[in-house]
Amino acid sequence: MPLFTRLTALCQVLEKQATLPVRMSRPEDAPGLYVWPWRIEEDTRVRNSRLPGETAAMHAPPPLIHFLLMANTALDGDALGALEAARLALLDTPVFEAGDGRVSVSPAAMSASELTGLFTAADIPLRLSLAYTLRSTA
Repeated sequence: MPLFTRLTALCQVLEKQATLPVRMSRPEDAPGLYVWPWRIEEDTRVRNSRLPGETAAMHAPPPLIHFLLMANTALDGDALGALEAARLALLDTPVFEAGDGRVSVSPAAMSASELTGLFTAADIPLRLSLAYTLRSTA
């Protein structure tokens, strides 16, 4: 299943349940939520398990997508409410349809230094965020 299909389905679930505008992009200061995919992680075990004549794509599971959920930079009720609504939406719907399959969302742990490095490298001001991974389940 294409990466874009999985991310679009995620945005639709968030918009439907959190009733907020959701953008798949780097965060801005406009109200709403931002889904910022920042890493794609391949399962390297697949490379070692194929038979001669088979391509890696024949057995490769879809990669994990690491993403952050963020609101605007203001630490006000609207921004905090947006993050809380997104968190609750993903708790209520951790598995959902995406294209011709299903995907699941799981919380991901990131240390303060990892987050700082990510925000610094992307030249984005630090802000509250929620870290998750998106995985195909079928």
